[in-house]
Amino acid sequence: MRASAAALWALASALALASAPARATIHPSQTIAAPGNDLIEVDGAALAPDGSGGVLYRARVEGAVHLFAIPFANGRWGAPLEVDREDPFGAGQPAIAAGDGGRLLVVWVQARNLTNEVGDAGVPIYALESASLAPGGSGFGEPIVVDPEVGEPFTGNAGHVEPQLAMAPDGSAYVVYRALSDECAIGGLDLGNRRNAECPPDAAGEELMEVRVARYQYLLWTSLGAVNRAPQIAMPNPTPANAPQVGIDVNGNGVVTWQEPSNDGAPARIWARRLFGVTAGTVLSVSPETLGGRPVTSITEAPRIAVSRFGEAKLAFQIDGSRGSAVSTTQLFTAGLPGELDPNGGGLEPADALPGATASGIGAPVPALGPSGEYRFAWLQRGGVHLLSGGPQGEGSPTVLGAGSGAVGTTVNPSGGGTTAWTTSYAGHPAVEALEEYRHGAYQAARLVGGLAGPISGFSFAGSGTGDALIAWMLGPPGDAEVVGDFVQSPPSTLVVSAPQEWVRARGATVSWEPAGDAVEPVDYTVFLDGRPLLRGLRGTRANLRSAVLGDGVHQVQVLASDSAGQRMMSGRATLKIDANPPTVKVALIDHRRGVRVTVADRASGVERAATRIAFGDGARAGRRARATHRYRHPGRYTITAHVRDKAGNSATVHIPVSVR
Repeated sequence: MRASAAALWALASALALASAPARATIHPSQTIAAPGNDLIEVDGAALAPDGSGGVLYRARVEGAVHLFAIPFANGRWGAPLEVDREDPFGAGQPAIAAGDGGRLLVVWVQARNLTNEVGDAGVPIYALESASLAPGGSGFGEPIVVDPEVGEPFTGNAGHVEPQLAMAPDGSAYVVYRALSDECAIGGLDLGNRRNAECPPDAAGEELMEVRVARYQYLLWTSLGAVNRAPQIAMPNPTPANAPQVGIDVNGNGVVTWQEPSNDGAPARIWARRLFGVTAGTVLSVSPETLGGRPVTSITEAPRIAVSRFGEAKLAFQIDGSRGSAVSTTQLFTAGLPGELDPNGGGLEPADALPGATASGIGAPVPALGPSGEYRFAWLQRGGVHLLSGGPQGEGSPTVLGAGSGAVGTTVNPSGGGTTAWTTSYAGHPAVEALEEYRHGAYQAARLVGGLAGPISGFSFAGSGTGDALIAWMLGPPGDAEVVGDFVQSPPSTLVVSAPQEWVRARGATVSWEPAGDAVEPVDYTVFLDGRPLLRGLRGTRANLRSAVLGDGVHQVQVLASDSAGQRMMSGRATLKIDANPPTVKVALIDHRRGVRVTVADRASGVERAATRIAFGDGARAGRRARATHRYRHPGRYTITAHVRDKAGNSATVHIPVSVR
């Protein structure tokens, strides 16, 4: 049943503002894939530091499941593009990543053949494939095989792969995924002695698997092979919640984290490795074996990771509570990796419990990390969205942002604050809440809806690392659903205006400023002088004010940046000292009109005394001074000539007639 347009508009327009900027930066949500009965699910969102990205979803086309990506650039949504154009079998478990310039990379699992491994029935062979959208491209390129076999070889099960992508701004990327070698418990299917001897007896729900990593660069994939410690040891039943995760920095190096049991038979724990190009670093133990002197005998799961542009990493995970374990009630933990890490050494910070993040049924932690160590953790706990922020200057206290259910995402704004979004309900209807926080406690909140009434699924959140966020979800019941997207944009970074420190002439009055960061191009700049607009419509970051009428004195200059999304940011004030006129010369008669006093003055930059030359008209001269006196020997009419210059460079030659007795 469709909601009325008036009701939806009222709901979408419900903004709560407190000390927020003049222009909203949580944009209205949009339907980016029209309602239809072919939509299956939204599978991810990705956003690059330059604000370009995309949303990935699955839809049924002539009975087969295909992938579509909706590009996002310059604050606008593009038309859906089919990703797996040559896939006749249907795609599953897709993931998306974004790089600067509109780059998009998608991976997915796809059946490619059948074998006769089990009787005559045949077993499907599944591959991990990829396709990319180049900067300026109009469509995705041909599919490329990442790994030709990722399914279980005896049963063909490939529901465990769960690939995760991370892309650097230049387009290099990593994918981490799982590949089963033996399911251990095969549901009664008689495979004789094909079962791996390493599988424990009655190992229902346990699998022998590899956690594999591949690197993407210049349209080529290079396999790093298995990165987990002991693929011969059975792991717990793979689920999306315990899938491995990967992050990447601006130089194309990464960090991978995964769940795996210890060699001593202890429950599954969390591990990590640095990735240096196509080389994996030393295995690092992330989760604690003991707490307070007691062993952790409960399972550790839900690994999550955030990697900054300079290689620092924050890892978060969950330790389930159980009787007899050091963790009796489920608790969230975090650990960190510094930005500079020896590939053969340690450097892992000890794991710490997230304060207040203890409850049965708690949600998985979501970390975010900024370039200078700013971090945020968001999670769902007992029906509320919890957020913890911190950085090099210390850690705050957890806050509850509001009621939430289902999913949450967060990102850091390096200039302060960040954006958090989550699923919730409003007046009995599903909705998405978005909260953008600014420095000094200002914030903006919005409740986001689409054009249909119905359930929300596939909530996807992506941060750019610069404060922007892309949000997408599927809205509506099966058979009548749409894809909804929204863009949360941080305001342009504070503009820093530079003006000459010394006094300058009017024609040398040049000011410059840093480009407005986090802005949607194109950006127009307006230069204000003493609070009034002087030059408008500038696209560069430098302006000469010589065409303006500038008077002597100290002026205040500001620059206003206005981007194509309607956001505005005014700079702070810069002082500009203008000396528009040369020094003045005054002559006064003295000594009963028998002599003169010549005074050179400049009320702005001051007189350049070394450049002053005065001729009194009778052959006498004076120089290198701003004040001089002279007594004439004979009465008569004389012409005083003064060559003067001020410290800003304005010069003049002045002729003044005098009559003396």
